[in-house]
Amino acid sequence: MQSTTTSQSEGVGKRAVRGTFWSFLSYTSGRLVTFVTTLILARLLAPAEFGVIAYCTLVIAYLDLLNNFGVGHALIARRDRLEEAQNAAFVVSIGSSVFLYAGAWIAAPSIAVFFNEPQVTPLLRVLSLGLLLVGIGTVPMAMLQRDLRFKAYLLPGIVRNIIKAVVAISMAWQGFGVWSLVVSELVNKVLEVIIPWLIVRWRPTRAFDPQVMREMLGYGVHIMGVSLVGSFMVNVDYLLVGRLLGAAALGYYTMAFRIPELVIRSVSQIVSTVAFPVLAHTQSDPAKTHDMYFAYLRYMALVTFPAGVGLALLSPALVRVFFAEVWRPMTAPMQFIAIASAFSIVSYLSGIIYNAIGRPDLTFKLSLAKLPIVVLVLSIGTFWNITGVAAGHVALTLVCMALDLVMIRRVTGVRLMGVWHAVQPALLGAGVMAAVVGALDAMLTGAPIVQLAALPPIGALVYLGTIWIAGREMFLEARSVLRGSLARG
Repeated sequence: MQSTTTSQSEGVGKRAVRGTFWSFLSYTSGRLVTFVTTLILARLLAPAEFGVIAYCTLVIAYLDLLNNFGVGHALIARRDRLEEAQNAAFVVSIGSSVFLYAGAWIAAPSIAVFFNEPQVTPLLRVLSLGLLLVGIGTVPMAMLQRDLRFKAYLLPGIVRNIIKAVVAISMAWQGFGVWSLVVSELVNKVLEVIIPWLIVRWRPTRAFDPQVMREMLGYGVHIMGVSLVGSFMVNVDYLLVGRLLGAAALGYYTMAFRIPELVIRSVSQIVSTVAFPVLAHTQSDPAKTHDMYFAYLRYMALVTFPAGVGLALLSPALVRVFFAEVWRPMTAPMQFIAIASAFSIVSYLSGIIYNAIGRPDLTFKLSLAKLPIVVLVLSIGTFWNITGVAAGHVALTLVCMALDLVMIRRVTGVRLMGVWHAVQPALLGAGVMAAVVGALDAMLTGAPIVQLAALPPIGALVYLGTIWIAGREMFLEARSVLRGSLARG
């Protein structure tokens, strides 16, 4: 029996490695396309146009959280009566998407008044068509994640991102302005739905059980509550900037967030996509769950810590080289957001643990405790424009990290010293890299192209050298994992 359990754990571990690797390739390729597209669109569209579309996407993001009432997550965590669960999830997701689309259409004029931007009404009504598409694709996408079939989505995902980029750039070039962003997003949603249906080839049946639906909704409601509170915490800065500082300021702020999101936050999204189903597999074995938690935290820190510090140092040069002069106000906010994004992974992974062990209510309660702190700090930050709001994120990251570590220790027994050991090498390496790259950056001021060409490889060598000296065993382990994934690929 013990050997069977060990074999199953090793199987999950290998699938986790492969899933992370293929998910990383998919997201990295997609983010690379998005990054290039963003640079081009920043020269074709004005900051205010990015701000107007940000009003709409902010509303859609909230409505998306209500879509399917969390049954997609419930389906990933489900381990019995899957046929009935899949049918229940399909019915709920279709019904909720129709309801939300109608609500968005009716509420669009009021939302335009709130933001004092008339363009919001037609833009939001068209963009909300994506809510219907998300409802259709909920079940097949959840099935792909539950079975850790990330490799199957790699090539179609790359093609989808390229098509979206071509549509956006072509329409912006032809002078369609903000509508180029709307249409390209709808094209992306259509492909995002079609591809999982073609891969999974699942079709709904008549197998239905009201009890299963109640169980799915019971789990999903907690997920939805967590998502609503969490999304408000994540997006309250956009609300404050857009409402108090205007569309142009929101455009700068959105773009300042876009680059750290592409470079750093994608890692969190990758790990979330893979870690949730993996940890759900190990929920009956606390020791295995702890091991997987520390492993994910270690490797996330190895990537996000140096990426955040490096991006913060190179932001002035990056904006000067790749963006027009009109985008210069986004520089300082980008630096703060890069640092906050890098170190927020500790809190991010804690939430995945709670969901995986079947306790999403803990994340919800903790989010409610954080909410007034977030609103207060970011509201005060608006007195110093978008730079003050971005700086507030750094302070909030430290506060939320402390709260999450205390909670996860009490609930799961994860040792705080283990957390420190997991992130210590990455923290040391990022600190040494910051000292070296910061000194060289100061000497090369006035030569942004040289800074971007020379400092990233130097920083990478310094960082890897520090990791090699401070934790050679971990370095070799990471290299072995990567080689194994490439070989299996």
